[in-house]
Amino acid sequence: MRYRSGDSDQRHEGRRRPPAAAEGPGVPPQAGRATDTSGDACAIRLTESLEDAVLALDAQPAGFEDAARKADHVEELRRILGILLDVLADWEMLADREARGP
Repeated sequence: MRYRSGDSDQRHEGRRRPPAAAEGPGVPPQAGRATDTSGDACAIRLTESLEDAVLALDAQPAGFEDAARKADHVEELRRILGILLDVLADWEMLADREARGP
């Protein structure tokens, strides 16, 4: 089902973070922290790229309902989501391990 652009604005409201300066005092920025490593930069790039891709897809004038090979696209998305779920599980495991300490 294609979401109308009004629905899109409502669905994604609050998901994009404003620049750090716009967040206000006392709110730590999500990107560009002094302690960030190249791993942080890669993680930020991945999540921002995924979000940008989803938002760009939703903004297209022709939606999925116009696709000629719907089943192929569903299967490809399912494959990619499987990979993303594996990445998420790995990240959660590492975050939990770090939170518990040595």
